[in-house]
Amino acid sequence: MRNPPEMVEGSPDRMLTALEQCLRRSLDQLRSGPGAPMVDIISHHLGWSDGGHAGGKRIRPLLLLQCCQAAGGSWERALPAAVAVEWVHNFSLIHDDIQDQSALRRGRPTVWSKWGLAMALNVGDALFALSRLATQELRREEHAPQLILEVQARIDRACLDLTQGQYLDMAFETQTGVQLPEYYQMIEAKTASLIAAACYLGARLAGASKEIACHYEAYGRDLGLAFQIRDDILGIWGEPAITGKPRGDDLRARKKTLPVLFALRESPRFESAWLTPDSQDRQITELT
Repeated sequence: MRNPPEMVEGSPDRMLTALEQCLRRSLDQLRSGPGAPMVDIISHHLGWSDGGHAGGKRIRPLLLLQCCQAAGGSWERALPAAVAVEWVHNFSLIHDDIQDQSALRRGRPTVWSKWGLAMALNVGDALFALSRLATQELRREEHAPQLILEVQARIDRACLDLTQGQYLDMAFETQTGVQLPEYYQMIEAKTASLIAAACYLGARLAGASKEIACHYEAYGRDLGLAFQIRDDILGIWGEPAITGKPRGDDLRARKKTLPVLFALRESPRFESAWLTPDSQDRQITELT
């Protein structure tokens, strides 16, 4: 057995550079097979094929690595788990764009709008498979087999939570009387679950006990809730040049976001306009 790894202090920039390298290496599993052209589709989605523009902030994997370091572990030994979390997140985004019929993400055509529904579903499935394969790379870092199984199970559970949250999000579009507790249940599952899992796993891969890791998990859950609320606000009032999406997209999709729920409760004028749905820009501007 090798000696304990030397602790290397990692800045977010250093972690991000290492993560990007690992993500690209992970895609080599597709490059060597008959589905090699899918790499171009994934690269487009990630923002790698349009002059180096950002393809997301990598918040979830970076949180995993930083929590690992904060708990006293080697963040470099946690990189395979960070890759797994990022692939799960991106497979969910590709499928989410299909479900929401979103034509743009981060200012680029979404996978389904450029390559079609069937291809987008397939590429999303490929990223899910790559996520599971990534967790097996933890063996190279000599993590205990039992811990690797725990990592896989925790990611799978977060993925199941994510799908349940997505179900609620879509179901709420046609429901009236959605209340704040239901909204918080939805965003905790849809958004906060994977962020919470990332923080938990970072601590566990550092050697922290489950009890300690649960504190990291709670932090990630609260951060995830705040992240989604901010996203709800940007979905209505955000600048398209910054968000990469048309202003008012959530209103067009009839999303029961936090601003909408508050407006339905507090503004009869908004409620009246909301109950006569019209996706025309004039009404979207009025609702905004």
